[in-house]
Amino acid sequence: MDRENTGGLWDSVKKAAFVIGSGLFFLVGFRNSVTWHLQSFWGASGDFWQTQWTKLHLALGGNEAALFFIGTMLVPTLSFWLFNALLMAVDMTGKPSFITRYRIQPDKNNPV
Repeated sequence: MDRENTGGLWDSVKKAAFVIGSGLFFLVGFRNSVTWHLQSFWGASGDFWQTQWTKLHLALGGNEAALFFIGTMLVPTLSFWLFNALLMAVDMTGKPSFITRYRIQPDKNNPV
């Protein structure tokens, strides 16, 4: 019997089913384990994010326009400017030095 023709379509299908089935079995088990651990963690934290959202919603009286303004304009703008204020302070003072070595233009705007 010729060794080259022993493998065929059915053999390939069986190997693929074994590999895919084993992978799916592992991923489902891993997902269930991770889900259980995360539920244990977040359940112990007392639904922190839901409590914060409820406080914000009650503070604004359920005003959807105010929630829209805060969520889409105020939070991103403040995040942008706070992060960039830190980068501007590094640019002006040159400290901490481990950040200044990653500057795009290392010879520009050096402190006096």
